[in-house]
Amino acid sequence: ESHHSNMRPLEEGDYNYLKEYITTIHSAGANHVVLHARPAILSGLSPVKNRIIPTLDYDFVRSIATDFEGKVDITLNGGITKLTQLKTLQSDESSPISTYMAGRWTLRRPLDLVGVEALAKDESSASLIETNTISTALENYIDYTLSMTTLPSHKQRFTTADLCLPLYLVAEQLKDDWDYDEEDNPSQDAPLLSYDEIESLYDVIRDGIIHLQDCHNKGGKKAKNSNNVYKQISTSIKCLAGTKVVNKWKRNRAEL
Repeated sequence: ESHHSNMRPLEEGDYNYLKEYITTIHSAGANHVVLHARPAILSGLSPVKNRIIPTLDYDFVRSIATDFEGKVDITLNGGITKLTQLKTLQSDESSPISTYMAGRWTLRRPLDLVGVEALAKDESSASLIETNTISTALENYIDYTLSMTTLPSHKQRFTTADLCLPLYLVAEQLKDDWDYDEEDNPSQDAPLLSYDEIESLYDVIRDGIIHLQDCHNKGGKKAKNSNNVYKQISTSIKCLAGTKVVNKWKRNRAEL
């Protein structure tokens, strides 16, 4: 395709340009820069493909961080997708990188934030992966959604779909972890939660969704009871947020 001609590794000229830019903003008072470790192709690639096709270059970012060590804190962004990878990056004491940033990973797997918190506190992940901690967080969020949906319409700040989205993302991660197979997914981390813990969290989400449906009671329409808890949750969220909206979430999540 035509954009292939624009796809090249970052070169010395690119480095010097970026170095000059950071020097300029540092002289104006900037002391922290976030660098995405992947060159952007401004024409010919969609935003989704721009996050996949251009090659990551962590060494490029490390070199910049070395040049500005002690002057500008450099945060590396791009391509961080799991806890073991983050732990490896953070454990490199020789690295000049100050901090790390991840966005799409925590949208796709929001419960991994518990493990991220453990790393930030320099604790073992296992010590923080407690079902009660996550259950309490989910229950508190569900209470919040219920308080929002019972407000008069002119005081509501979020749509029902907005409020359902976090629950959908958590439910999708639980399904992924339930279906995890090391042979089929050798590049992925093993799930943080046991099957019993996943089932317990499914129950919390299902009960919360039922309460949300009771609040809305859109014409009495509710998901039918199902032996498959994930399917019941998925169907219920579609009833609340709308099938088209949920299908869009599913497509977007697949691109993360």
